[in-house]
Amino acid sequence: MAGNSAGETPGAPAQKPKAPLPKSRALVNEQTAGVYARAWEAHERGEPVGWSTAIFPQELCETFDVPVLYPENNAAAISARHMGEPFIQHAEGEMKYPINICSYARLNMGMADKMRKAESIQTQGIDPAMAPPAFLCLANNSCTQLMKWYENLSRNLNIPVFFVDCLFNYSEEEPAAHKIAYVRGQIENCIRQMEEFFGKKFDWDRFLEVQRISQTNRVLFNEIVALNARKPAPMNGFDLFNYMAPLVICRGKESTTVILTELKKETEAHIAAGTSTFRGEEKHRVHWEGIACWPNLGHNLKTLGGYGVNAVMNGYVTAWDVAYEPGDLDGMARAYQVSSTNSLTTPGIMKKRIASIDRFGCDGMLCHVNRSCKLMTFHIMVGREMIEEEAKVPVANFDGDQSDTRVFSEAQFETRLQGLVEIMSGNRNKNGNKEARHA
Repeated sequence: MAGNSAGETPGAPAQKPKAPLPKSRALVNEQTAGVYARAWEAHERGEPVGWSTAIFPQELCETFDVPVLYPENNAAAISARHMGEPFIQHAEGEMKYPINICSYARLNMGMADKMRKAESIQTQGIDPAMAPPAFLCLANNSCTQLMKWYENLSRNLNIPVFFVDCLFNYSEEEPAAHKIAYVRGQIENCIRQMEEFFGKKFDWDRFLEVQRISQTNRVLFNEIVALNARKPAPMNGFDLFNYMAPLVICRGKESTTVILTELKKETEAHIAAGTSTFRGEEKHRVHWEGIACWPNLGHNLKTLGGYGVNAVMNGYVTAWDVAYEPGDLDGMARAYQVSSTNSLTTPGIMKKRIASIDRFGCDGMLCHVNRSCKLMTFHIMVGREMIEEEAKVPVANFDGDQSDTRVFSEAQFETRLQGLVEIMSGNRNKNGNKEARHA
């Protein structure tokens, strides 16, 4: 039919062209593609490639200049592209892993098994596809289930694990001196083991430089997050999920400094112009607790936007605040023990959330009861009462998962959000009447 471009349906409304990505997002995509390409190139040359947990001391492999990929980050990306279910099904079916373990683990172990049998997963249309690992890096500061996940990978793939055991802080929020010494000793032992495995000496001068770059990027990211305390916020809070990737996979690289510098400039430009990446009117501000529902991210974003709710802050992004002075190995050992709130007590975590709710002017809290992240979910069940009592804001829970689509219900999500909005609106009207009476 005349006038229709290829692919259009006659009589259908014209599709709006997608807005171009901001420069910072384009840089993120470019950086991520480069990380995966470098890993595949190293693998094809017969050089070692590692897989690492998200909050392992990345400074070590960065100093050795060995490519590393991150299964948690990869599982999130694959889930967001709706490509994860075949791997989860393979893990539950042929590999006989139970449904109640982490879906990131099921997805990744299913992928690793298919990779082991097919030798290359690139031909299966998976994007991004991880190069096969020759070694693993494991820290259990964010999740104790990671140990069993990586133990199984190690056994199934017959490769070694470099392990840093970060002790849980049962009653104290600040690790005791013996805990810091314990973790420092493990970091030093990993360096010795890596020297032997990689066949090269550890460059302590380069290590110091990587630490400096890592701290520069940490500070930059924190400054960007802090900008969202403005009212209205210059960012849709879900943008923060998109910019975690550089902190996970490239925290010690100068390319991340370039990305975050650009993002900060873009965010400050929004503030100056009175604009925002949040579409529509920001009627309510909430603190999002938990990991994103990656396969359902579009639905979550659209539904929140439809009710004028901006999740201006989430606790997950604070995991990359690994703060220490470059050159201070004890400080680095301490930082990796407390960077993830899953290493702290429930009161300690909720104290951080209460401070964040106050700082970002949140009207409520929306909690993702993530069936794949049991530790975080347990905190929420008890912690919501602390939030309601001390922060004086309403809290709503919804069921979901970071990769497994069977757990999430669109209807439940919207119903819980509706209830939260009604309470927040009522509180705003009540507080507004009080202010009017005292004017």
